[in-house]
Amino acid sequence: MKTKIIIFGGGISGLTIAHELLDKNFDVILIEKDNILGGMAKSRREDNNIPSEHSWRGYAPFYKNTFEMLRKIPDNKKTVYNNLSIPIDFFVLRDNISSYKPKLSTIDYIYSLYYGLKYLLSNKRKKIYYKTKFVPLIKDKLSKDGYDFLIKFIAGPGYGMETKDISFGHFFKFPILSYTNKYTHTHNYKKNNEYKHYSNDNWHVMNKPTNEAWIDPWIKYLKSKGLKIFLNSELIKINTYNGNIISVDINQNDNKMVLKADEYILAINPFNAEHLFNISNMDALYNQHKLLNNNTISNQISFRIGLNKTINFSKKNIAFVMADSEFNITWYPQEHSWDTNISNNKVKSLWSGTIIQSYNIGNLYNKKAIHLTKKQLLNEIIYQIIRSQSFQKLIFDNNNFNISKKNIIYSEIWFEWEYTNDNLIQKNKKWVNNTYNEQYRPTQLTKYKNLYLSGAHTKTSINIWSMEGAIESGKLAANCVLKKYNKQSCYLFEHTSPHYIKPFQNIDDLLYMLKLPNLIDTLIYIGIVILFAILYNIFLKRSN
Repeated sequence: MKTKIIIFGGGISGLTIAHELLDKNFDVILIEKDNILGGMAKSRREDNNIPSEHSWRGYAPFYKNTFEMLRKIPDNKKTVYNNLSIPIDFFVLRDNISSYKPKLSTIDYIYSLYYGLKYLLSNKRKKIYYKTKFVPLIKDKLSKDGYDFLIKFIAGPGYGMETKDISFGHFFKFPILSYTNKYTHTHNYKKNNEYKHYSNDNWHVMNKPTNEAWIDPWIKYLKSKGLKIFLNSELIKINTYNGNIISVDINQNDNKMVLKADEYILAINPFNAEHLFNISNMDALYNQHKLLNNNTISNQISFRIGLNKTINFSKKNIAFVMADSEFNITWYPQEHSWDTNISNNKVKSLWSGTIIQSYNIGNLYNKKAIHLTKKQLLNEIIYQIIRSQSFQKLIFDNNNFNISKKNIIYSEIWFEWEYTNDNLIQKNKKWVNNTYNEQYRPTQLTKYKNLYLSGAHTKTSINIWSMEGAIESGKLAANCVLKKYNKQSCYLFEHTSPHYIKPFQNIDDLLYMLKLPNLIDTLIYIGIVILFAILYNIFLKRSN
């Protein structure tokens, strides 16, 4: 008889676990509380056939585990990997007319290099860096362009983090991966158009909505391998006895069921997990998740804007960050990256974007984004984009016309945002890395012999809440089960520092143990002392 596995959560992490365990001949059931799979990566079509999503997805060139998984999913005689677009190019737009790329000063580069090296050459000291807020550390040291590039472009839109709470450690994780590890992958966008994509190149998007490009083909494939899926089915209680899970209570369309399996894997939202552990009297996991989730909710809000004009840009695949926007809006015109029709004949250009700073006050209504109605919020978003003179110049230079609010014929906020008690509240809360939670992130193993955790909030080597983190965590959870049943582990790429960095990290560990400054500061101090000694000797020689 096959070993029975129940996975709770049909997001990227849960689907990864299902994929890996089905490959090893387990009997796998997947339980999802919503009526569609994909978790926070999911997309859907609205009634007018216009696609919508929780937030648009960027695929970094160092997403090694993600690309490996995409290559394993068949889709129309190719694989889902072939649905990646060519890399997109980001423009940073301002309210005034200026260049579309920030011009970093020499000082900006020096400080970026300084802090980047401090992170790279540390090991045990990183736990301090993950508790240190990055913005106050760097803000007064940068030029305006430098600040806009590092904070308004990379930290919020790039990483999807709340900039006010992003840590020094989390900020430098991605660039260190990009520049110290020579990741590369070959990509075929069109027939006979193969190219190499390197770790510090631009990011991909999909060439159509996420569910249509990735999740739906994945589900079709997993079902063909024997996956059983229960939608609209919520885990409401875990029943334990003597260090084991003995059963779980499920609410499916208001009907309660009790399910039993050999192994149980939770790949659910950590906020839902916190509630579940509390209901199930699993005190240790409840307390850990309570600390994990404290001050952690990300209130970044997703939107779509449709225009009645076809718009050309200077580059085929392009995305924008509105540097002067109160809400730090980021968006991209989907038709320039997609191979399929966007929606209907009326919408000629569809912009999909995200509000990064929802706690900032907008100009139109003098309120924070989360305190606006959906209609007010859409008006504010449109106003903040259209007022950008650099954006209007870009439009005019490539189309010989400007755009105004009258060209906008469609607008929408992701349906999971609900306006309740004068606030926009998200149905499925988004967890995000920050200075409060790194020390509380759980591993995939628990004290229960047959319960495992997964999701990008758990410990991974990528260490950032991301699609790569979700897939890596799924592989780690699957490997826990595979190890228990003496089966070969699934492929897992670990995002670690290059081997030649280790000796420097060992030296810094020694300095840290001795409560001395980090290696970079120590070398700077030594350099200053040597310089003063040289100058002093020169002075003495001239005096004599």
